[in-house]
Amino acid sequence: MNLGIGQNIFHRLDRVLASDLYKPDILHTIYLGLFKYMMDWIEAFVTKHGRLQAFDEHWKALPPYPGFLVPKKAYREVTQWQGKEMRNLGRCIQGVLAVALRQPAGAQAIPFKRALRCVRALVDFNMMAQYRSHTPDTIAYMEEYLDQFHRMKDIFLEFRVTKRTQAKVDKQRNEIRRLRALMRECVATSQRRRMPDDNRDEENEMRNDMVHGLSHFNFIKMHLLSHFCDHIHRFGNILMYSTEIGELAHKTQIKQGWRQLNKNDAACQIVHSYGPQHAIQMRLLNLQSLKNCGPNLSPDVLKHLDRTTSTVWPPVICRRIWKGRRGDVSNIVDFSRISGVSLEIIYRELIRYSRHNLPIDHRLLEDHATLRSLPIELLRQLEVPVLTFQEADVYEIHGARSTVTLHFRNQGSRND
Repeated sequence: MNLGIGQNIFHRLDRVLASDLYKPDILHTIYLGLFKYMMDWIEAFVTKHGRLQAFDEHWKALPPYPGFLVPKKAYREVTQWQGKEMRNLGRCIQGVLAVALRQPAGAQAIPFKRALRCVRALVDFNMMAQYRSHTPDTIAYMEEYLDQFHRMKDIFLEFRVTKRTQAKVDKQRNEIRRLRALMRECVATSQRRRMPDDNRDEENEMRNDMVHGLSHFNFIKMHLLSHFCDHIHRFGNILMYSTEIGELAHKTQIKQGWRQLNKNDAACQIVHSYGPQHAIQMRLLNLQSLKNCGPNLSPDVLKHLDRTTSTVWPPVICRRIWKGRRGDVSNIVDFSRISGVSLEIIYRELIRYSRHNLPIDHRLLEDHATLRSLPIELLRQLEVPVLTFQEADVYEIHGARSTVTLHFRNQGSRND
């Protein structure tokens, strides 16, 4: 790919190179770029070889695993893909495709093998690019995976047909069919019966030649992969410059403001509403940081901080997090004492839950004396310690939920 950087405003700044301003981004270059292109190629590839149904069945049959979101729909049934979903796809696409392409026919063995090697090379390159630290060996692995991907990607070239190429193919095919229709009038009847099959084979061969001649992988996100290794050499790991943090900030900076406004000149309203909130939050953090340095401040400053933070800073409610079973909790009174939640609040919530969620013959008695004696069980869902990626002694706890679940055993109904 021949790319050149033209003159822009950054060329006028001292000590700034316009070519160094861009930083490789895994989210938009791989997840929302190459992976989305690759899935379009894979879908067309398995459709051509009659494996689309098997691919969808194995895609929806993936088992659950800590940190993995199980797909609920077939790939082609999902209309919009986000970064977290494409990241989830990168963890399972190799296995799903390998199972879908099992037991190939004689002519399918080589194409299936090249397709699997191409997908595996891109997935391995993506995994290596996520390393927090690199050595010459890891960078060499990345270069090897990228080179293998470029050598094997031709298996998907026929699925890189652009609209312009397809228009040229259709135009040439229509012209050839028009000429053949004129020639049919001069051909004997016995020869006309063999002409359609010959014409069909010739048209398919012509289409394949034109598609392979005009199709290419010359697009910007394919070229950006070649800069990943050089960026690591010069600036360090790629995750430091990821745009995922900025994408997550959209939830608080834009989406929440959009929901709260009347949509009249929304851009200005979002800026004016989020700006003061952000400034106040920064102010409160600065005040709290100064307050933590109490011994080094004068009494007048401490007095001012106490007066300011007491009127602005929201009260912090300390809650205890329980892990596992406790032997000193057997009823509502014990639960209130340990958790710090008043009995009145517990009674009110139990009665509200009973009225709205339980059938009439299984509702709790609304007598406080009866509720006080209800036995409870503290349950915790399964938590699996998983070794953190590229860390030696750091584990992440994976579980469906991290909160404590309370299970109330109803001893009887109102009719008992």
